Amino acid sequence: MKGWQKTSFIDYPGHIASTFFYGSCNFRCPYCHNIDLVDNYKKLPDITEEEALDYLDKKGVYEGVCITGGEPSLNKNIKGIIKQIKDRGYVVKLDTNGARHELLRDLVENNLIDYVAMDIKASYEKYADLIPGKNNYENLISDVKKSLEYLKKQEKVEYEFRSTLYPPYFMDDDLPKIANMVKGAKNYHLQQLNTTVTLSDIGKVIPFTVEQAEQICQFFKKYTDECEIR
Repeated sequence: MKGWQKTSFIDYPGHIASTFFYGSCNFRCPYCHNIDLVDNYKKLPDITEEEALDYLDKKGVYEGVCITGGEPSLNKNIKGIIKQIKDRGYVVKLDTNGARHELLRDLVENNLIDYVAMDIKASYEKYADLIPGKNNYENLISDVKKSLEYLKKQEKVEYEFRSTLYPPYFMDDDLPKIANMVKGAKNYHLQQLNTTVTLSDIGKVIPFTVEQAEQICQFFKKYTDECEIR
């Protein structure tokens, strides 16, 4: 792994957790703040899972591990890594963009993960803006759609959908399209845009006001069991 937050009280709802960061991503969200994990991860030193898990075992207070990135599902060893964590007795939360549906389904069906947080970046048509050169666009979007619908229907793991309120992707005409995507979901969480450090130059994009964000949240509450701003 390429980063490690030893202790987190917010990354895994309801659990004292440790967060493992993995490099690489198949999307380039302009507002992303994990720049090193997307563009420079090969230059970052490796941290072994054994080192981190030994630390957690010795402390004896940790309940879970959050697997995040970057996009952790791109790591070719991620299934084995998660098995290693589960064998130590920890619950596992996976953060993902959903673009590797078969892997996600495999992890869920084989009881290797306990919680999934899947990012909803934008309406499907605007996902094209996030894929460098639109390479493999149709397959990636197909997987995102499959992952989203699968999570809504399955009953094996807890899940949430989450979005960063990036104004160009949450304009008035985008909202009904995104609402149709998350319709029927149990949990949809929104977070405000942080413009201090971003993957791309987002120019003069101004975050929504608190009032605007709350209006958007109220709109989505009509389509989901729960929607809140974090």
